[in-house]
Amino acid sequence: MSTIYEEGTLPRPLPVGKAGFRTSGWWGMLALIGTETSLFAYLIFSYFYLQSQNSQPWPPSGLPPLRYAIPTTVALLISAGTMWWAEHSIRLAKPPRLVIGILVTLLLGVLYVILQFLDWKIEPFVLNADAYSSLFYVITAAHVLHAIVGVLILAGMVLWSAMGHISPQRYAPISVAAMYWYFVVLVWIAIFVTLYLLPYISPH
Repeated sequence: MSTIYEEGTLPRPLPVGKAGFRTSGWWGMLALIGTETSLFAYLIFSYFYLQSQNSQPWPPSGLPPLRYAIPTTVALLISAGTMWWAEHSIRLAKPPRLVIGILVTLLLGVLYVILQFLDWKIEPFVLNADAYSSLFYVITAAHVLHAIVGVLILAGMVLWSAMGHISPQRYAPISVAAMYWYFVVLVWIAIFVTLYLLPYISPH
């Protein structure tokens, strides 16, 4: 482990973050989430704009099936709960529960990615069928990429937690990872409602 040497003193470990929320990583993640939220807001706005300019039945390529979209949504909602449980556990000085919570969240994230790929296979339209289908795949693919990044972050947190690098005094990385995962879940809810639910309840 890297150390700091001071004259007349023994080596001591380098600092690895602070306890609490308002760390540099926390603010950095907040800035990232703000930027990425703008991206998805623009994509969803483009979807509604495209719909408003369309005089034909909507969606023009057929309704998106809910066979995988509903289980996908359930998996992500549960993962938000397990992520909160993991973060809460380390504050209560229960590292084993932290590892379990993050690991379950990680597995649910992987399940989401798999289900999304299966969902793409059963869509009644292809990527280049029309403007709607292209935008549908762009929005969902952008979210899958963000989820994959989240899965990699969670994998790192599982490793750090198992190695004992996270403690009730220094758990800022867990809080930052939780922020990102909550963002992934909330964006998916917006996507699910916009792309999957509204076409069924709005006039075609």
